[in-house]
Amino acid sequence: MSKKEGYIGVFDSGIGGLTVAGSIMKSLPKENIIYFGDTAHLPYGTKSEKQIREYAVNDVLFLSQFDLKALVIACNTADSVARHALEEKFDMPIYGVIKPASIKAARVTRNNRIGIMATTATVRSDAYPRTIHRYSEEAEVFQLACPLLVPLVENGRFSKDDIVVRTVLKEYLDQLTAHGIDTLVLGCTHYPLLMDAISSLVPDLTIISSSEAAAETLRRGLQELDLLNESEGGKRKYFVSDAPEHFHENAVLFLGEDAADEAELAEV
Repeated sequence: MSKKEGYIGVFDSGIGGLTVAGSIMKSLPKENIIYFGDTAHLPYGTKSEKQIREYAVNDVLFLSQFDLKALVIACNTADSVARHALEEKFDMPIYGVIKPASIKAARVTRNNRIGIMATTATVRSDAYPRTIHRYSEEAEVFQLACPLLVPLVENGRFSKDDIVVRTVLKEYLDQLTAHGIDTLVLGCTHYPLLMDAISSLVPDLTIISSSEAAAETLRRGLQELDLLNESEGGKRKYFVSDAPEHFHENAVLFLGEDAADEAELAEV
């Protein structure tokens, strides 16, 4: 296998990172992708920073058994807390979700008031405000931890017609829109599944998916490094650290009818 044909390793605390993997598949259909979801330790967003770093390093150690040409941190929490540790330990191109979404938010906002919906750990890290301010000193960033959203999505509750989803989202969105934001970053890879529900509640907001922004940045990065796969490619491998028997039914939520094959159980 040539370097260009190497796998893009994608990891997340669970299956939310499949929104990133799905965006990569659409943008770069020839790329070979290996996905790891640490379902045994979901969610990362409520864990300590030390624990998140340990989990993230173990995730990448597992993926490193394969022929990787690049790594994508498909978890806002891990990107915000563990990125530096991963860059120190692993010698490969590493892409995340926070920087691409931050750049896009800074570029598209019209009134420089940006809202962030994210996990508790991501909000605690202040990664989004720090990154956005590198690209727009004038921007005001309003963060909100939304701990109820990942469990809802993991249980298949994300329809815009679901009264529970609408009630929870409205409570969160009201707190952010009170600041007059015109741009909202979905700072968790589970949240893109809530896009329709969010848009129905606040139709005038510009909504940025960190998953889509990450795929766009990956494409540019691989192109600059001359690492785009030029062969047929398109291989997919999926691993989880717990309950692989539930992977396919949950993957349908994130990847649609062309969902992933069954996942294998990884020992990490």
